[in-house]
Amino acid sequence: MPLRNRFYLSDLPDDADEAALEARSGNSGWIKPLWILPRAWCVTTSLQAKGVPQHKTVALVNLHLGRLAPFADSGVYACRSGDWVHLWFWENQRVREFCEKHALDFAALHIAPESVCFPKIKEGAVLQQCLHGVEAQLWHQGLLLDSAWWPEMIDNATWQNWRPTAAAASGARAALASWPEALPSLVAQSAIQDVNAAANLAEPWGYNLLGKKWWHALTEIRSEKLSLLAGAALMVGLGYLSAEWWVLQAQQHSVEAKIEALSPLVEPLNVARGKALESQQWVNKLAGLRSQDDVMELLASLRPVLQQQEAAIREFEYLDGEVRLMLVPVNTELNLVALTQELEALPKLTNIRLLPDSDARITRISAKILRLGKPNEIKVLGQTQIPDKLPKSAVTSIDRSGKREKGE
Repeated sequence: MPLRNRFYLSDLPDDADEAALEARSGNSGWIKPLWILPRAWCVTTSLQAKGVPQHKTVALVNLHLGRLAPFADSGVYACRSGDWVHLWFWENQRVREFCEKHALDFAALHIAPESVCFPKIKEGAVLQQCLHGVEAQLWHQGLLLDSAWWPEMIDNATWQNWRPTAAAASGARAALASWPEALPSLVAQSAIQDVNAAANLAEPWGYNLLGKKWWHALTEIRSEKLSLLAGAALMVGLGYLSAEWWVLQAQQHSVEAKIEALSPLVEPLNVARGKALESQQWVNKLAGLRSQDDVMELLASLRPVLQQQEAAIREFEYLDGEVRLMLVPVNTELNLVALTQELEALPKLTNIRLLPDSDARITRISAKILRLGKPNEIKVLGQTQIPDKLPKSAVTSIDRSGKREKGE
């Protein structure tokens, strides 16, 4: 069975019954039939499209369609072949009356002229036997350059009169030698009597620029066949989704089994990790409480020193046992020597250093807070003693000149 049945639209007899019309309509096929208009019903012309991009061909045809159409109500089949656009016109009223006579749906009819259904050739001239009359076609490099139709078989003189004219109009004089000067042999088409014989005509070698687009091809599929195809596609999709679901389920069960097998090994690690986190939290809390006590005690001890030296704290920073202070004078400049002596006398501070600052009025001080015992105490055999003189290495001091060294 052919993929698409092809029938001449004029081949239906006047006394065709429903059975004959059923056979001609090709209801047994998947695709609606292609109805071929006889060349005798058509008027053809060509339009020069050299230099026009492919996507602008339709705009070019629509621009000239009004002046080229030979009928008040014209049907048109336009296809591009190289630098030419070939157009076949027919009278829609004639086709509409024929459809009404044989109960055919004119709006749903898929129509193509007989000329585009003849087999495509690579090079040369060919004389085709049409349903009525004969048609000559000139081909060059697989492109149709020109065609002509006569109601009866022509002689060699008629061929010679038309051949140079067609070549000149096509702008292909250089290729004229590749076309035979003698009248080519007639290619006779088989009589279209039944479905099998209709398959002798080829599919159209050029699609209609003014016809249906490729996505409209679904409308050519019969509704019952389209429903069957949609149902099959749905079943295939459901089957694929079901298979994917079962694969995912199997993978999920496999992963769950692996997790269950590893749980006894991971559980002790989780318990140890929980205990470690809990211990770390307690250590952090204790360190915070201790630091808070040290800082509060330091601030309390700094208050009389600052009052005596007429200084104020602008910034205070404490981190991991080290404190940094930014001091500014209240009235006059700070006496750095007296201030550092007072700070060294505090029992909670050690390793006092002056830090550089771009503002001369601001004094930055860094020191460490002692947490165990006092800086001037030494524990010997569990007893606390205060020696008269400490070793030189144990004494912490800074330059008494009040000048800050570069880099401090």
